[in-house]
Amino acid sequence: MSELYPPESLRMGFVGHLEELRRRILLSLAGYVLVCCVLFGYGRVLLRWLELPAHGLLPELVFLSPTEAFSAYVQVVLLAALIFSFPFFLYQLWAFLAPALSASLRRVILAWLLFAVVCFAGGLAFTFLILLPAALNFLLNFGVGIARPVISLSKYVSFVSVFLLMGGMVFEIPVLVGMLTEAGVIDSQRLRAGRRYAILFNITAAAILTPTQDVVNLLLFSAPMIVLYEIGILLAMWVERRRAQRNLREGVADDK
Repeated sequence: MSELYPPESLRMGFVGHLEELRRRILLSLAGYVLVCCVLFGYGRVLLRWLELPAHGLLPELVFLSPTEAFSAYVQVVLLAALIFSFPFFLYQLWAFLAPALSASLRRVILAWLLFAVVCFAGGLAFTFLILLPAALNFLLNFGVGIARPVISLSKYVSFVSVFLLMGGMVFEIPVLVGMLTEAGVIDSQRLRAGRRYAILFNITAAAILTPTQDVVNLLLFSAPMIVLYEIGILLAMWVERRRAQRNLREGVADDK
């Protein structure tokens, strides 16, 4: 019976963890709403920034219904708030995990989360500066002589939003590989052995995610994923080497 009904202290501990998780989620939502409110007055500036990848390709964006301009305005504010809130979300995750971790493990997790922020920002920049202009250039020039491009504001914002979020998340591949290696789930040898399958998977995923069917844009999508996988292998090797050095130090300390 004691296994089915744990002591009151354990039940309270579990409830306390759930309450802390609930509090962190509410703080994340509150922070996101606050950022949305702050950015709402800058929606027009954000829209102009979002139009930069299409500069010189589109004469202007149009809206086809009375509510479309407002809905696109809200959508770009929500997107920007999500991007700016990403570090805060990760901080709340770290704050939830930190009390259960040792001091050394706490520093390790914090370093990985900071690296995740850097990778996310790098993915956004790469997508905004390289992928989006290339994709728009191909798509819009492909239609020359077939029809005149009249792109609605909401369709453009949705297109760019998906690209940006996808690019930011794809650049988290090294972080995911590094943390799984840190946890002992995978290792560099297994990653190297599965390299050819990873390349095939990355090309297939890029072909599915790429809105165009040309080889240039396929390579623009798949090449970063392959490079990020290789970076993940290097990170896995670094984690394993650091773990071996730590184990050696602990073994020497135990002998003394």
